[in-house]
Amino acid sequence: MEPLLGAKIGCLFALLALTLVCGLIPIYFKWFQIEGATGRHHRVLSLLGCISAGVFLGAGFMHMTAEALEGIESEIQKFMVQDRK
Repeated sequence: MEPLLGAKIGCLFALLALTLVCGLIPIYFKWFQIEGATGRHHRVLSLLGCISAGVFLGAGFMHMTAEALEGIESEIQKFMVQDRK
């Protein structure tokens, strides 16, 4: 295995582990649990949920945008070739 490939795989697993640890930390704090939240805490949790949903939607749309632009670019090139004939 090449050293660069090994480093990429190591970074991939490190990122996975870090994401899991950071994602599971709120489970252990009562402040982050909806049932234990009152007033201001509930509002903050709701805001954090909305922000995380926006991040996921933004990432999904950005992913689709690259493919859509590639498709549009190929269609424009086909159209330009047809106009030349």
